[in-house]
Amino acid sequence: MKKVIVFMLALFFTAGIWAQPLPVKLKHTIIIDTDCGIDDMRAISLLLARTEITIKAILVSDGSLSPNEGAEKVGSLLHDFNRDSIPIGYGEVLKGVNPPWRQFNKEINWGKGTGSGVTGINAMDCLSEKLNNANEKIILVCLGSLTNIGQLINKNANLLSKIKRIIWYNESVKPLLGFNYECNKDAADIVFKSGVRIDVISNLNNEEASFDSPMFEVCKQSKTQLASILYYVHSQQGVLEKLKQNHFRLCDDLVALYITNPELFGINIMTDRLNVRYTKDYNVQGVKEAISDMINGTYVSERNVVFNRFPVQREMFNYDVRPIIDSAIARYGLEEWKANVMTDEFHGHLGVFSIVGAKMGIKARELFGVGPDMLDVMTYAGTKPPYSCLNDGIQVSTGATLGMGTIHLAPDIITQPSAVFTYKGHSIRISLKKEYFEKVDADINEGILKFGLMDDGYWKLIRHNALKYWVEWDRNKIFDILEISPNE
Repeated sequence: MKKVIVFMLALFFTAGIWAQPLPVKLKHTIIIDTDCGIDDMRAISLLLARTEITIKAILVSDGSLSPNEGAEKVGSLLHDFNRDSIPIGYGEVLKGVNPPWRQFNKEINWGKGTGSGVTGINAMDCLSEKLNNANEKIILVCLGSLTNIGQLINKNANLLSKIKRIIWYNESVKPLLGFNYECNKDAADIVFKSGVRIDVISNLNNEEASFDSPMFEVCKQSKTQLASILYYVHSQQGVLEKLKQNHFRLCDDLVALYITNPELFGINIMTDRLNVRYTKDYNVQGVKEAISDMINGTYVSERNVVFNRFPVQREMFNYDVRPIIDSAIARYGLEEWKANVMTDEFHGHLGVFSIVGAKMGIKARELFGVGPDMLDVMTYAGTKPPYSCLNDGIQVSTGATLGMGTIHLAPDIITQPSAVFTYKGHSIRISLKKEYFEKVDADINEGILKFGLMDDGYWKLIRHNALKYWVEWDRNKIFDILEISPNE
C-alpha cells in the first residue's frame, strides 16, 4: 500500500501539479454530403457561419436535386459566404431518383452570384483525398443519401479509420424509412454494417420544429451575414409562399444543431448494432432559440472562464463605445467582440494595432477551426509601439500567451504587423495589407503633428480611429494570408 501511495504522489508531482488546464476544444473538422434540399441550404449555412467548424469539402449527391444542379447551388452559397476555397465534389446520378419537390428546389437561388469552387471533382475521389490527407479524424455530415460513403467503403474500407463518425439525417432508423434511405438502400446497408459510428438524426414528426415566420422575421431584422443569406433565400416568391403556410420543417437543420449543441438531443443506442445511435427526442424550443441566436449573432459557442455570458449590455460600456456594440457584433460575431473588449482592457487603451491583432487572432482560429489555447504564434511586430501593440490583441484572441509559452517574437530587425500561426505542423502567415497599415501610420503621424505624443488630443484621436476601424475593418478583407512551409 505504501508503494502505491508513493507512486501516486510521484505521478501527481510529475504530471499534474504544473499541468495547464486543458484547452476548451471547440474544433470540429467536417465534410458535408448534401442532396441540396432547402433544409440542406439552411444546415450548410448554419455550419458555414460557425468559426469553430472547419469544412474540408462539400459533396453533392443525387436526391432533391441532381448533382450538377446541386453543385451550382452550393457554389453560389459558398461565394456569398466568402468561402469559395471549399472544394465541391460531384456524386453520381442515381437511376429512378426524381422526387416531386425537385422542380421547386431548382427554382431557388442559394446565392446572388456564381461560385468559383465548382470544378467537377468526383465526390468519392474528393472524399478519399481529404481523408487520406487528414491529420485528425473527420466527421461526415450526410444530409442526403449515403451513396458516396458507401462507394468509399467498397473501394477502400481502410479509410474508415479516418472517420470519427457519420451524422446522417433520416426520417426513421427503427425501421429504416425515409427519402434519404430510399434513394440508395444498398449504400445505407453497407454503411450500417461497416461498424463505423453513425448518429441518425430525425425530426420525429414534430410539427413545432419548423423554420417559421417568426424565425424569418429574425432574419429580416438582423444584420449578420447568415441572416442576410437566409433572408435572401426565403424571401423568394415561391419559398415565401410555402413559408407562410408553415411548410418548412426543421430536418437537415437539426444535424447542424446536433453538432453545435448535442446537449439538446436525447440519443438512444441500438442494442443489436452498437455503432448506431438515433434521436429519441430533442428540445425543440432550445433548438429554435439556438438557431435564432446564430442568426442574430448572439450565439455563444464556448465556455468562458469567468463570465457565463460575455457582457453586451449598453450600460456596461463607455458612452463612445455604445454606438458600435450592435453593429460590431452583428458584422463580426461575439467571438471578435469579446476579443476586442478584453484586448482593450488588457492593453490599457484603445489602439488600432491592438484591435488589428485581436481580429488577426480570430481569423487565424477561424482558418484552423480551433478554440483558444491551441495555436503557436511567431509575431513579427517587435517590442516597440505602435506595431508591438499587435501582440496584445493576438495573445487575447488566441490564448497564445507568454504565460503559456506559445507566443514568440521573431528575431527580425524590421518589424511589421504580421504573425505566423501554427497548428499541428501546419503554418500560415497573416499580415495586415499594406494600404491598411499605411493608413494607420498616416493617422498616427497626423496626431503627432497636431498634438504631440504627450497631449490628450493625440490619444483622443487614436481612440476615435480605433473605434472607427473596429467597425469598418472586416477581418475577411484586411489581411494577406499565405500558407508557408515549416522552415520559412
